[in-house]
This record gives sequence, C-alpha cells and structure tokens, in this order.
Amino acid sequence: MPAYVVIDLNVTDPAGFQQYIDGVTPLIERAGARNLLIDEDAVVLEGDWTPSTLVIHEFPSKADLQEFWDAPEYQPLKEMRRKYSAVKVVGGQSPDAS
Repeated sequence: MPAYVVIDLNVTDPAGFQQYIDGVTPLIERAGARNLLIDEDAVVLEGDWTPSTLVIHEFPSKADLQEFWDAPEYQPLKEMRRKYSAVKVVGGQSPDAS
C-alpha cells in the first residue's frame, strides 16, 4: 500500500536549499519514491493552513518511507534542510483498496 509524505515547506535560502535537493533526490529515487506535487501556490479550500510550498511524495509503503527517513545517509541532509528551510512533515499510508 502506498504511503505519502505531505510537507509544508518554507525555503529561507534557495541557493543553500538546492544543495539539499541535489543530495536528497537520489535517495528518494533509490527508496522507490517519487514527487507527486510541488506547488508554491496551493489552493486553501478551508481553514487557516497556508503552506508556502506544498510538497507530496509517494513511497511504495510505510515501511519504505520509514526506512528512507531513518537512513544514515539522510541524517546529514535533514540537518542541511533545517538550515535552509522550515518544514512541517507528516506521513500516512493509503488504505488497502482490496
């Protein structure tokens, strides 16, 4: 069952953040994940949540998502991401369609 990561991303240093993107993209691909959405102008339909940039990644499973998140190679990239942006990140799994 697919799992999804929803990110509220506010980049504070675009040049620095590009270093993060360059480093994390191969790890995302290696995990079998893909970017579904990157939107700097998301439509707020209800409530007061207005993400600067809305990002959604799809992973093959929740286990794959957790493995990516905990991977030793990703830890220094998390620190880099925190240096160049502010984020809120949540993950969830799609319900079984069967």
